[in-house]
Amino acid sequence: MRKLLLLLLFTAVTTMVSAQKYVGGDISMLKKFLDEGAIYNDKDGNAVQPLAFFKEQGWNAMRVRLFVDPANASSSDRKEGAIQDLEYVKAMGKDIKAAGFKFMLDFHYSDTWTDPGQHSTPASFRVLPALYEELLYSYTKQCLKELNEVGATPDFIQTGNEITYGMLWPTGHIWPAGGGQDGGTWEKFTLYLSEAIRACKEECPDAKIVIHTEMSKAQNVIDFYQQLSNYPNVSYDIIGLSYYPDFHNGLNVLNSTLTTLESSYPEKNIMIVETGYGFEWPISGAKYDFSDIWPITEEGQRKYTADLIATLNSHPHVNGLFWWYPEYTLNNIVFKNGTEDWSKDFTSGYWNAALFHYKTGKALAALYELKNFNDGSAGMQIVRSTDNKDGAWYTLDGRKLNGTPQTKGIYIKNSQKIIVR
Repeated sequence: MRKLLLLLLFTAVTTMVSAQKYVGGDISMLKKFLDEGAIYNDKDGNAVQPLAFFKEQGWNAMRVRLFVDPANASSSDRKEGAIQDLEYVKAMGKDIKAAGFKFMLDFHYSDTWTDPGQHSTPASFRVLPALYEELLYSYTKQCLKELNEVGATPDFIQTGNEITYGMLWPTGHIWPAGGGQDGGTWEKFTLYLSEAIRACKEECPDAKIVIHTEMSKAQNVIDFYQQLSNYPNVSYDIIGLSYYPDFHNGLNVLNSTLTTLESSYPEKNIMIVETGYGFEWPISGAKYDFSDIWPITEEGQRKYTADLIATLNSHPHVNGLFWWYPEYTLNNIVFKNGTEDWSKDFTSGYWNAALFHYKTGKALAALYELKNFNDGSAGMQIVRSTDNKDGAWYTLDGRKLNGTPQTKGIYIKNSQKIIVR
């Protein structure tokens, strides 16, 4: 039977906190919400300035997306947040840096949303299809030059958003395990990546490069980075993952994926650059239901956050955690003085996993929980190999194991969270 062992307390603490860790959110819509009149409150209903409030809660990094020309996006996409052009991002980035946060810039390399199902090439590129890599290089370089000039130099740069299936489709459309789709090739895709990264290194030599994938199929993540390792021209620092349990399954899947990535790429750090969980209803389109583990309530959202952090803090290579769209609230926009008025037509509904209540603007419990990502001992118990108490073992998402855990991670036994190494 596999021996259960935790490192000595000193060793564990040294391992988990020796590297700088970053916690925060993708706050790409904050400027828009403030411009529309949103009022943000702490949990007790006291008005706060969002950036200062985030800082008080232990957050130290912020992420903002950038589209090439969102004026070309559909009206529905713009209505739901595809609005961040360079001028918008310069203003936000300047405020973020001035407030003392690290700044992650998320290049979408499109005029609208990019994700596993869409990576449309921006209209301004399509006129010269033979020169995509040159256009990508010059566009990236110019954006970073202008950000530098206004004091908004990024500390982390994503060269593409959720690029598990490539970018700049169709020519950069690929399968994660190799080969291309619709005429795309890995050679073209990695050429695009390498040219974007070259521009980043020239304009922001100290910035860390993030390659961002998502976990709709965990094996795709493993296959993608294995395939990418065949292209040494793509030089990057951080593996970035989107992880939403509603779409990507339980923490056991995340834990296993992180273990594989840490083992395969010990020189890389790993960040969860997007996550979220609902507090009144599941995220729209959810594939998985974990409401028996994390009820769809404010407390359930907080518990999800605590369990996610416990999982991440068991992986020494994971040094970043960003909540997606925490700033969403309609307080003083749609909901004013007990009335509901949708005349400000910039959103059609609710984001189900914000960290402020959509009606009251009050901060939710999960927002306060996130700071524990920077505390490697949060929620953990020291257990000796001689501890032979009876009791079943469970994964953090509630699955009962048939015996002793056989892989590293955090488990529950006798109502305690236990790290198995």
